[in-house]
Amino acid sequence: MHKKIHVKTKNKICAAVLVFVLAGSLTAGACAVPNVYAKTEAEKKRDAYKKKLREKNGDIANIKDSQSDVKDSISVAAAKMKTLLSKQEQLKSDIKDKQNEVEQANKKLEEAKEEEQKQYDAMKLRIQYLYENSTDNSIWSAILESNGLSDMLNRIEYATDLYKSDRELMTSYQNAVKKVEDWTMQLADEMDSLLALQDKYQTQQGELKTLMAKLEKQKDAYAQQLAEAQKQAQDYKKTISKQEAIIRAQEAAAARANANTYDGGGTGASGGIASDSYLKDPDCNPSQTTNVGGADIVAYAQQFVGNPYVWGGTDPVHGADCSGFAQHVYAQFGIGLPRTSAAQSQYGMKIPVSEAAPGDLIFYAKNGQVYHVVIYIGNGRTVEAASTRSGICSHGVNYANAVWATRLLS
Repeated sequence: MHKKIHVKTKNKICAAVLVFVLAGSLTAGACAVPNVYAKTEAEKKRDAYKKKLREKNGDIANIKDSQSDVKDSISVAAAKMKTLLSKQEQLKSDIKDKQNEVEQANKKLEEAKEEEQKQYDAMKLRIQYLYENSTDNSIWSAILESNGLSDMLNRIEYATDLYKSDRELMTSYQNAVKKVEDWTMQLADEMDSLLALQDKYQTQQGELKTLMAKLEKQKDAYAQQLAEAQKQAQDYKKTISKQEAIIRAQEAAAARANANTYDGGGTGASGGIASDSYLKDPDCNPSQTTNVGGADIVAYAQQFVGNPYVWGGTDPVHGADCSGFAQHVYAQFGIGLPRTSAAQSQYGMKIPVSEAAPGDLIFYAKNGQVYHVVIYIGNGRTVEAASTRSGICSHGVNYANAVWATRLLS
């Protein structure tokens, strides 16, 4: 833990003047992208295509859902068609059996009618015979010619039985014909029902064929829509990748320019104290500041994790770049810093990165040029405004590019 120190009130005024002067003179010096807009045109285009990609991915998901629904509907229709075809096959068998029954019934009906006709003809012959071989008073003659009462009764009974027998026999044949006719009519009704069911099945089959054809067209249409949407999504991804490559190139260019572009001149990797006029004022020396420790710096800085990176920004709520973030954090504790990472690297006591403690600044450089600044929070980690992609975040120290640390607290 660093020892806490006392600061003169004058330092706060000096820091405010310093920020005002630098704000007018610096248009570069962040650790990433040129400060022409809050977002570069490449970033705007990338973000716009990311939005399009999200929307297109939503469209793709919806199309796939619709495809799934259509496939399910096709499966249901196919199952219904299979069941219907099975019913039709069974119905064909039932109709054939019923046709055989009808043929048999018709045959029996013809036989019954023929037998009825034969009996009718036989009865007519008997009647004709009796008529031709008897007088008009044949019954009375039979009675009068009988040999006594017993013979007379026998003759009357015989005539009655003959009439009754013929009548019963005729009635029996008529009933037989009626029964066969009823059976034939029942079979005809059953056949009509089977034929009506056959018509119904054929109608259902036609409807299912129409439905399945419609569903197949929908499936093909969704397949085409999906292919087009996926192609558009791939095109969006290519555009996004292209814009990100442009952004990385701009960030790299800005980092190189950043090392040489700050108020007062000087190089970010030369070490020592820069020759800026405000650094010559001992009252602006940031090592003579408030009652503040490294833990206070860290705690304040970490509350902004998750907020956006904005090139040229100094407001960690709405967006800041690496040097603007460091400048803002230390300003809250009365410590005035220059605007750029290269200039900030010349402030405070220069120490090896391995000796950095929470609250110290660590600077990254390439080819002798400082391009990035982070606030060390301990355990090999930092809090920093990293990039437009990562925003303000916590990272591990990039020891490969870390060249030195500076201690602003004593």
